[in-house]
Amino acid sequence: MLYRVKDLSPEQKRAAEMLLGHPVSDDEAISINSLDPSSIIPSELSPKERKAALRALDERFAARQVPVVSPEEEEDLVREAFRSTTPHHRTVR
Repeated sequence: MLYRVKDLSPEQKRAAEMLLGHPVSDDEAISINSLDPSSIIPSELSPKERKAALRALDERFAARQVPVVSPEEEEDLVREAFRSTTPHHRTVR
């Protein structure tokens, strides 16, 4: 379910901020979902191991060289991705 922050009561807004761990502004929306316990896969890593894994991922992505592409090349890549994953995709202009 999607809620506009401006429509929340002050108590609901405080609860959302507590759950999210950061302040929210009135122009934001908040989505709330519930999951069946059987769909949650418990982590096999300790909290220390999880932090180390996240740190390693951050380092890996920070060190990665990202090629600079023009807006036209970017658009071509997006179009090609749509064409390769969506049958009968046609670009609308």
